[in-house]
Amino acid sequence: MRGSTDLMYLLTRAERLLARRLATFLDAESCSMDAWRVVTVLADGRGHFMTELSDLAFLPPGSLTRLIDHLVEENLVYRRGDDVDRRRIRVHLSARGRRLHDRIDAEIRRSVAGLPADDELLGRLGTLIAALDTAEVHIE
Repeated sequence: MRGSTDLMYLLTRAERLLARRLATFLDAESCSMDAWRVVTVLADGRGHFMTELSDLAFLPPGSLTRLIDHLVEENLVYRRGDDVDRRRIRVHLSARGRRLHDRIDAEIRRSVAGLPADDELLGRLGTLIAALDTAEVHIE
C-alpha cells in the first residue's frame, strides 16, 4: 500500500513518537505540548497576535485564550497592546518563559541529535507543507 494513506500514517506515527519523546522533557517542566507549541512560536521574540498564534500553535481560539490566561498566571507570557493598533493585543514571551524555552529546547536538541532529520528531509517536509497549505480540495 503506497500513496497518500501511507504518507498520512507515516507522518502521524512520526509525530506521535516524537511527541512521546518530548513529553519526558515537558512533563519534567510541568509544560503541556500545547503550551510548548505556544512558547516555541513566541520564542522568535516578535510577539504575536492571538489569531496568528492560534494558527501557528494549532489551537482553536477559545482553547488558546484559556491557555494564554494560564501562561500569564504562570508568568511565562505577557500581553501588550500593539504599537500600531492599540485595540489589538500581542502576546510575548516573558524572561521566565524564555528561560523555560531555553531549558526545554536544549534537552530536545540533545534528544533528537541522532535522528535522521537532515536538511533534505526538512526541506522536503517544508515543500510538502507549502503544497498542502495552498492546495485546493476538490470533492466529487
